[in-house]
Amino acid sequence: MTKLETLDNLVKVCIDSAERYRRAAADVGKEKLVQFFQQQEAARRRDADELNLERKRLGGEGEKAGKESGSVGGFIDRTAMDLSVVMSKGDTGVVEWCREDAEKVSAEYEKALRDVDSTSRALLERQLAENRATLASLDKVLKPYGHPRS
Repeated sequence: MTKLETLDNLVKVCIDSAERYRRAAADVGKEKLVQFFQQQEAARRRDADELNLERKRLGGEGEKAGKESGSVGGFIDRTAMDLSVVMSKGDTGVVEWCREDAEKVSAEYEKALRDVDSTSRALLERQLAENRATLASLDKVLKPYGHPRS
């Protein structure tokens, strides 16, 4: 995979993740969770914007993946989450779903780090650290409920 393809993929991953957090904020009942998910959505959108700037720096067109597109798999996953909420998994289920998403996002960043130069690496490592901090926060939210399950 070329550096630009790697960044394109991460832009889509970030957009998918932002959309998941947007949906999660709409699906939970606790105001603290709504605020947390809204903050995470904004962070993932910032990550996508930074990655698009990095694409431009490397000679790409910028915003190739599109700010609102994401992937087909991400759309399917968000639809599945909505169905889970409808089927009464509630706030805990939404938090766990977001936790699983954060794990997948971290895995994509770890793969991408193998394909980028040192300048891009610093950006990806910072964004990966932020995503891992989100994962730790989600684990704390789930702890009182006897979760995470994995």
